[in-house]
Amino acid sequence: MKINYKQKFQNYLSNSFLSRKTPTARGRTHTRCPSRGYSTPGGGCSRSAHDTFSGSQNLSLQNQVEIEVVIGEQEVLDSEDKQMDQKELSDPLNSVSLIKDDLTKSNRGSSGDSEKMIQRLNDELREAQELANMEKHKCIELQGFLDEERKENQQQADESAKQIKFLQGQLQQLQDEVGVLREQLDVSSGSRDELQSARDEVKSLKRALEAATAERDRDVAAIHSNLATVSNDLDKWRQTANKYEREIDNLQRDLQQQSKQWQKTAEIQASELQSMQVECNGLQKECSVLRSEKQDTVNKHQKEKSSLQSECASLRAEKEELLKTHQKEKGNLQSECAALRTEREALLQKQQQLEKDLASSRAQNAELNNSLRTLEQSQQELEKRLVALQLQHQQDSAKLQTQLDEADSCSKALQRECEESKTELSDLKEKYKKSEQEKQLVADELEECKANMKDLQEKGSKKPWMIWGPVVAVALTAVTAAVLFRT
Repeated sequence: MKINYKQKFQNYLSNSFLSRKTPTARGRTHTRCPSRGYSTPGGGCSRSAHDTFSGSQNLSLQNQVEIEVVIGEQEVLDSEDKQMDQKELSDPLNSVSLIKDDLTKSNRGSSGDSEKMIQRLNDELREAQELANMEKHKCIELQGFLDEERKENQQQADESAKQIKFLQGQLQQLQDEVGVLREQLDVSSGSRDELQSARDEVKSLKRALEAATAERDRDVAAIHSNLATVSNDLDKWRQTANKYEREIDNLQRDLQQQSKQWQKTAEIQASELQSMQVECNGLQKECSVLRSEKQDTVNKHQKEKSSLQSECASLRAEKEELLKTHQKEKGNLQSECAALRTEREALLQKQQQLEKDLASSRAQNAELNNSLRTLEQSQQELEKRLVALQLQHQQDSAKLQTQLDEADSCSKALQRECEESKTELSDLKEKYKKSEQEKQLVADELEECKANMKDLQEKGSKKPWMIWGPVVAVALTAVTAAVLFRT
């Protein structure tokens, strides 16, 4: 809002006569009137002269020269003001210093101003202070918003750290479960060794049975003498066979339980993976929300910055109205300008701090994105490990099933061999009974023969053909008994 200084000075000089102390052609001087700001001839302040001058219609040549000088000075000030306005538009940060320079220049050109102008300038200063206070409040509110966002980012970082620790604990549990599964596989390999030893024992038993049958065929007497030991061995074999059957049943139950446990663990791990995927999706959504909120805050900051620039432009426009301040107000204005300068610097510092906070929040967002990527990579690794464990579990279950089938076939073969050995033992017992009966018959016949021999010895050599007849009969009976015993 430009002020027409020419019109204002003409009205002012037409309404009030203030003589200045200027040299004339005749060497006269004019003294300044302290009440009006201009001088009167003769060095005195004459109210009557002022009244006569205000009532006169024609100005004196001297006053016209003075008015022209003042108007020329005002034109020079206007040109300087225009140049300074262009400089202010090119450099908005030095507006307050330019205001100060304009005030000093305007104080050089103009000798005073009315009380209304001073009051209006004071009101404008108050408005500028109120605007500065409003900017302060806005900056404080922005600082509070940034502090809240910082706290929220810190909380989210803590929550992500807790989730990472929880996932690490789950990884440790999975590793422990894998170790337990490996131990169980080692135990199953031990059971395989036991089955192999059982097979070796069965083979040795078969060899012992073959040797026993060979010895039985070779010598019946040795079989009779070793029959008790064979029966004891058979009892032991029965006990061992029962033990092996029980162990096989226990192994089958353990394998069934382990397969159920593996299925349960696989289901639990699948559910945990699903929950981890849900959590990762939630974290991604939260990150997108944070990005949108940060974009909103950046937009708000830009809007506020534009509003501050517009307010600075309004202050520049209002600066033109502050060109005619009084010399008495100069110190106050300088102090207020210095305060505004410090406030502007504080605002700039706060703005820089806000930019730093935004940069730190962006860095925290980058860290959160990196942590999310690491979580996704760990999730993929866990899925790969689960697939490998499932394949290994299927392979191990197939191997154990084949081993169980082999153990069942071996147990069935052992049962058949035990039944065959039982039938052979029953046959041996029957043959043993028959041989005992034949032995008893032979013993009775031998006793009869002995009795007959005694009778023959008593009779002497009376009838030799009667002696050899019973001997021949005994020999025949012994030969027949031996033949029957061998068959």
